[in-house]
Amino acid sequence: IVFPLLTSILSSKVQRLLGKIHHAVLFIYSLFSFSITLFYVIKTKEITNWSDYLCSPIPPWLRIVSMTFTISKIWEWLDTAILISKGQSLKKIGFLHIYHHATTFLLFLCVMNFPGGEKSGMILNGFVHTLMYYHFAFRLPKLLRPIITTLQIIQLIMVTYIWHVVPTVCSSYKHFPQRSFLEFLLPYALVPVYSLFFFKFFIEQYLMSSNKKVRASSHKQE
Repeated sequence: IVFPLLTSILSSKVQRLLGKIHHAVLFIYSLFSFSITLFYVIKTKEITNWSDYLCSPIPPWLRIVSMTFTISKIWEWLDTAILISKGQSLKKIGFLHIYHHATTFLLFLCVMNFPGGEKSGMILNGFVHTLMYYHFAFRLPKLLRPIITTLQIIQLIMVTYIWHVVPTVCSSYKHFPQRSFLEFLLPYALVPVYSLFFFKFFIEQYLMSSNKKVRASSHKQE
């Protein structure tokens, strides 16, 4: 309610400009987070040492980046506000978008408990969001849109696997599931829902829509 009231005094041109700036800044920030974390794991050779990657805590300077990356999940709520300001209803925006944005901040607060999950979040999610926000700000070729959704699903599966194995591989974290049961359980409650609805989105947007276009084309030829 508040955001549309504030934007109602702005022209549509200014609203589009502000939306583009929002997406462009998130693109730059996501690229920064992804790149600097990837640089760190390459420099420390953790990228070739599975145990160190999963178990070695990140340095204080990278923890600051991780904290800002988690806070950026609140910043991303503006994605929804921008869509609402354009006149889209919550029904049109869809459950996946609303649920995903409403819960990722909480998810990343949990992920920060494990070094492997923390690094993977910034690398994998940072990379996907680099592509996604570039697309929102500047537009990628239509052919690449299914690839972004596919990468989103892959990164969810990979980070969940990493979250699952850390207590087994890392002795320092073997008691975490017992000591912090709810925090350990939360990703298992949230991520499958994301994955399911991203699969649903992929099928509806890229498979079913393609079939409809083929049928429409065949009818025209008839």
